[in-house]
Amino acid sequence: MKKNSLLLILLIVSTFIFAQTDGVTKIPEGRTHTGFYLSMGAGPHFPSISSEIKGVYDYTFTGTGAVFDIKIGGAVKENLILHATLISSSLSGPKVTSGSNSQNASNNLSIGEAMLGGGLTYYIMPQNIFFSGSVGFGGYSLIDNDNNNTSVATDRGFAMQLKAGKEWWVSKRWGLGIAVTYGKTKLTNTPGGSVEELMDSNNFGILFNATLN
Repeated sequence: MKKNSLLLILLIVSTFIFAQTDGVTKIPEGRTHTGFYLSMGAGPHFPSISSEIKGVYDYTFTGTGAVFDIKIGGAVKENLILHATLISSSLSGPKVTSGSNSQNASNNLSIGEAMLGGGLTYYIMPQNIFFSGSVGFGGYSLIDNDNNNTSVATDRGFAMQLKAGKEWWVSKRWGLGIAVTYGKTKLTNTPGGSVEELMDSNNFGILFNATLN
């Protein structure tokens, strides 16, 4: 039921975004996607993070958290942006599932996920709709405030983000908008030397965007 609700939300947001492509929108004079680029997005996300040591445990952490992303770069040609990408998210008090058993963890337990990489963003004009893809290195962190503020970080691995949205010009260079995202971080963590912990995530998000370009 939860997955169906999430897919319905994403469908509604996507429909709202792409319904703006009526072909009659005009670009106000001077407002183009060239030069320096700074884009910031923040909003809720709905992660599913799995952690498995074969033969020992297999956990899945789910819930609603917050995600922030920032992209800094410049246009390599009009409407095509090359940028560095930084993404950070946090999930507090996740629902922990193992097999058929599940329980809610304390809000003092949080799982962080971060990515540093690069990517491309392309704008379809004059509708000001954008598509973005980034790849890089990512990892997880676990903070347990119930256990002497214990903080543990994993090794790094492959991470990516896909993003699509629409923006509306609010000044000559600033645009505000909304976007839907999908992200993933997949890695093998070695917390005990020879012990291998397999971690993987699927993250859906709805972000409110502010872009300077």
